[in-house]
Amino acid sequence: MQRLGEECQLKRHPRHLIKPFCSFKILLETLLRCCPGIRAIYILLREKRGLQPECRKEHIFKKQIFNKLREKQADIFNKVHVIPGDVTMPRMGMSQENFLKVIREVTVVFHVAASISFIKPLKFMLSHNAKALDYVIDFCKELKKIDALVYTSTAYSNSNRKEEVEEQIYRLPFPAQRFLDELNKDSDDGLNYLVSHCLPKWPNHYTFSKCLSENIILDKAAGIPVAIVRPSIIVSCWKGIRPGYIEEGSGMVDLALAIGKGFVRVLHGNPDVKMDIVPVDVVANTHIAAAWSVASGRSTSPLVINCTSGDVTETTLQNYTSTLFDMSEKYPVPKAFQKQSVTIQKYLLPYWLLSFFEHYAPAVVIDALLTITGRKPKLFKLYRFYEKAMDSVGYFLTYEWKFHTENFKNLERQLDHEDKENLYMDLQGFSVKEIAATIPIGAPLYQWEADSKKMTERKRVTHLRYMFTSCIKAVVLGLVLSIMYVLFTSVFRILAVY
Repeated sequence: MQRLGEECQLKRHPRHLIKPFCSFKILLETLLRCCPGIRAIYILLREKRGLQPECRKEHIFKKQIFNKLREKQADIFNKVHVIPGDVTMPRMGMSQENFLKVIREVTVVFHVAASISFIKPLKFMLSHNAKALDYVIDFCKELKKIDALVYTSTAYSNSNRKEEVEEQIYRLPFPAQRFLDELNKDSDDGLNYLVSHCLPKWPNHYTFSKCLSENIILDKAAGIPVAIVRPSIIVSCWKGIRPGYIEEGSGMVDLALAIGKGFVRVLHGNPDVKMDIVPVDVVANTHIAAAWSVASGRSTSPLVINCTSGDVTETTLQNYTSTLFDMSEKYPVPKAFQKQSVTIQKYLLPYWLLSFFEHYAPAVVIDALLTITGRKPKLFKLYRFYEKAMDSVGYFLTYEWKFHTENFKNLERQLDHEDKENLYMDLQGFSVKEIAATIPIGAPLYQWEADSKKMTERKRVTHLRYMFTSCIKAVVLGLVLSIMYVLFTSVFRILAVY
């Protein structure tokens, strides 16, 4: 690994959207801490919410994950340079001056940017994920020297298969370029035709965009040493300098947080389905090791790695939610809405009925009270957004896959003893209970400074809200039963007449 640090500079392409896979902050911290031979790291950042890229860099390095580096090696951040740009644009939106600079200096590219949404339109997702990767590949071909391109995909890029997923790229029935050509047209008819003939259907546009992206690599990245890392469900840091660290906006972490806050009380899924979870620090380590492996020729390109836990962690959805529930009971979540409770329903009808009583009935009443008091109603809209997301997320909480991990295990075997200590990938001993125990200590979402109320006061408020919503549900249930009674008695009276 020292060889890669000495011979290669690294370029990053983070883009701030939802990141359920590899958090680039963890990857960036690991590169700075474990690869001292790196001379420079370039991160591509776009303007966001009025914040210029350089300001965003300062905001990034204020994160808790960088605390130890700030204390011991504050000058190490001088290695990191911001390049304003946008990965969804040709030449990734870089100025001519910056473009000429990076193609001269950069030798390793980590492409971890992605639009991760289960509800965005097809064309949006393919443009922001697949087409963006095409621009990255074009950029790599311009580099004076390219040692490695590491692309973050997902273990669920072939989730339409509902079977074993090997560490290989599965071919679509059409060349990748046909999809890219259709993306450039105003009409969506051609694109919809192509996608409709890709069977079996994918559960959402995000997973299909990742499968297409892998096909783009196969078709267009010849001559570039490429590694594709496919993480499964990412959870908080396992080891490293801050066990338990994870940020909001990270897929299942957001769902777990919503459960812990008492907002989500009903899940659509199979309680007995196996959850394939992997720590975010292991995912980051896999990216770095994969770059080294393909750059040094130890692995052939494209190297596909299913970064999954496989049979190491036998964690079911029921066990996962129960563990989070126990954690929230012991360590209440700041800014909690009400006392937490969650029910998992495999079938849609009971799920919808429970959602009506647990989510929508209280939401309508609370929003009405907010409107009366002159405040903006928002609870019903939040539940509608959650419902749309669950339409796709429920698929992953209902089925399970067997992921082959030969390449993943072989990558770990390629490292020497010291690198195995720093870039650990062996998941033996990893468990959801161990992760849950470290989240209240290491995760920023457990910072009580961000809550206007102290823990004891928050507990009192959440209990009162729980009692209030319980009363609402009792009244609604009483009304529903009364209406049903009136209807049935009316029907029986009519039938009795005849």
